[in-house]
Amino acid sequence: MSPKYMLDTNMCIFLMKNTPKAVVERFSQHFVGEIVMSAITWAELQRGLGIYQSQADFDKLSAVIKVVPFDDKAGEMFGKMMQAGKFKACFDTLIACHALSLGLTIVTNNVDDFEGFGLVIEDWTK
Repeated sequence: MSPKYMLDTNMCIFLMKNTPKAVVERFSQHFVGEIVMSAITWAELQRGLGIYQSQADFDKLSAVIKVVPFDDKAGEMFGKMMQAGKFKACFDTLIACHALSLGLTIVTNNVDDFEGFGLVIEDWTK
């Protein structure tokens, strides 16, 4: 199954907490492989282990959502965005460039953080 969606970190946290219901329901409508997370998101989640979420919840999520490596194509996209001078260097910019380089829809409830990249954005909390 080819990936269609890349989850932002907040969506992964919602899934680990099994709330809000709207996010869990949208997630359950997809097949394994259609939804991925960036290695950048994986790293952000590592930072919160034991503080905001448990290792067990993280392991369950990781079992069903593939982690996609941040590759040279994503790096090139990030470089172009930084050279354009319109975006700040942060995790969301890296995740946006990663999704853009793969042609994936980004799923987030922080829509404002991902506007202006030319991405298709979906907010599954609504």
